[in-house]
Parts: sequence; C-alpha cells; structure tokens
Amino acid sequence: MTTVYFLIAAVALLGAGVLLWLDRQRSSVARHQRAVWGDEHEFKFRESDTKLRKVFRRATMNVGDHIPVQDVAYGHYAGVEAVVFDLAETATVIAVRRSSPSHVVVDLRHEDVLAPAEEDVELLGAMGPRVMFSNNLDVARRVCDRRMVALANKAPAFVEVLWNEGNWALGSMPVTNDPAKLNTGLEVVRRFADLLRVLPPTREPEDSPDPRDPHGPTRAELADEKTESLRDKRRRQAAGAPSGGGAPAGDSENQAATRKPPTPSPASPTTGGRRMTPMPVRGSGTRGHAGTADETPRRDTGERPRHRN
Repeated sequence: MTTVYFLIAAVALLGAGVLLWLDRQRSSVARHQRAVWGDEHEFKFRESDTKLRKVFRRATMNVGDHIPVQDVAYGHYAGVEAVVFDLAETATVIAVRRSSPSHVVVDLRHEDVLAPAEEDVELLGAMGPRVMFSNNLDVARRVCDRRMVALANKAPAFVEVLWNEGNWALGSMPVTNDPAKLNTGLEVVRRFADLLRVLPPTREPEDSPDPRDPHGPTRAELADEKTESLRDKRRRQAAGAPSGGGAPAGDSENQAATRKPPTPSPASPTTGGRRMTPMPVRGSGTRGHAGTADETPRRDTGERPRHRN
C-alpha cells in the first residue's frame, strides 16, 4: 500500500513539472509576440519595469504592489511617447504622453466596469455606453463636447477604462497580445489624450523672490535697488556736477563779487550828482594810499563830529 502512495506522489510531481514548463513556454511565446508587435512601430522591448508602478497609481493601476509590470514595449507613436505593458494576469495598459500635466482627473470607463476606488473623484454622468468620473466636475463638463461623446460611443468595448494621470493619458483592456486590439487601443488612447488638451495645466509654485534682488518675480516698483546700482548712480551724479560743489559758474562769480570789498576811486568831474568817497581804513594796507586820500578835496556832508564823554 505504501508503494502505491509513492507512485501516486511521483506521478503528481511529474505532472506539476510538466505544467510549469508549459506555462513558461506560453509566457515566452507571449513576450515574443509583444516584441514582434513593437517592432512594427519601432518600439523597444524589455521584459519588466519597476518604475511604472510608481508613476501610475490610478484606475486599473490601483492594485497591489506584488503585481509586477512585464512585457513592456515603448517608443513614439504619432510623434508622442507611448508605452504598452502588462500588469501580470490583470490587464494590458497603454499610456500616451500628454503635452502638459493637469490636476484635473477624467475617468471614462465602460458601464460594465466597477466604479473607481479613488475617493477624490465623483460621478459626472453617463455618456453613451460609458460613465465619466472626475475630481473637478465643472472642468470635466467642458471636456464633454461632441468629440468626447463620439469617442465614448465609438471606442470598442474591450478598451474598458480611459483616464489621465500626470503627464499621461492611459487606457486598459484585458490581457492580450492581439496586434489588432493593441493597435486599436493605442489609437483610442491617443485620441483621448488629444481631447484632454482643454484641461487647465498644472502651475508649479514659484519661489518667493529675494528682497535684495530687484530682478526677481515681483513688481519692479516694489523692488529694492542693488548696492551696485546705488553706487553707479552716485558716480554719475558726481561726474555730471562741476568741481565747485555743484553750484553754477555764474552764481560763483556773483558770490565772489559781493564778497570783494569796494576799491576807492577818484571822483570824475564829468559825472553828475554827488558821490560818496570811501573813508580810509587804518592799517598797513591803506598806508600806501595815504597821499592819494589827502589830495582828494573834502566836501561838507552836513554831519557834525561827535564829542566823546
């Protein structure tokens, strides 16, 4: 009886080994098919990528971290960057880069798919066979034009979810390597990305300007002048002013004329009217002119000498 049990265990172990080998061969064939499809679009291929799980976290990508990203084909499609990859045994995801990121999220999914698990989005309404969710309903209503309605009605049902995240527009479908489905899904996601151009772009916060820098992002009239600017202004003012302290030349001559004491001059016989003759000043400076002062005739001015007490 024990021998029978051993035989059964050996057969089961052999069967498990065969199943593992078949699964690995099927996975190898699948990866090869993705690489061949990528060659048609001049895409590059890699077996796995750990960074994509950190970039995409919404909608279909909102799964456990234990699910790896594999069979990645990436390149450029219609002039923009594109990535096609699989969440192992979960979904095939197509991502197309947008021109600019936006804080507004638009989630357009088929009515048979469960609602998004994110709490920051709300239901906007139905659009043909699909339902739209967004974290900003006012902006999302402006996106719902006739082109978006046409996309929602004409997109095939196997493209289950369309959404945007950061710099990317994404779409997901059940795991597939069918070239026709991959091509269709890639074109649908590209059109979806084009329709999202009306979303307001994300504005990165500006750093507060340095109060000492007048060329920072602030109003010019509120900026302080740099020390170099003040120094240059003073130099220009000093270079434009005359050496006499900034006063005009005419004013300097007038001031010198008013400060210069009058010099005595003899009376002219032809001059009409009476002129006052300056009194001689005592001192060494007037001794040389004593003779000249004595020769000048004195006139009666009507004044009487005062007697000192």
